[in-house]
Amino acid sequence: MPYSGQALLTEFYDRTDEPNGDSWLILTSTVDDPTYLAQPLMTTTHFKREPDDSKWNPRPCEITPPVQGR
Repeated sequence: MPYSGQALLTEFYDRTDEPNGDSWLILTSTVDDPTYLAQPLMTTTHFKREPDDSKWNPRPCEITPPVQGR
């Protein structure tokens, strides 16, 4: 998407706890650009917290040594 030097991105982060125990992180992004947009462009992204760490398995980055002879 093209944008001008007047473009402005505003983001809001909200966390909710639902009555059923679910927890959500909601990211709301708004792009204002009077050059390319007739009205603000707004998007939301929802992230649901997992009940346990079963899908969370972080590990350090792997460093690959350079190939010899190249």
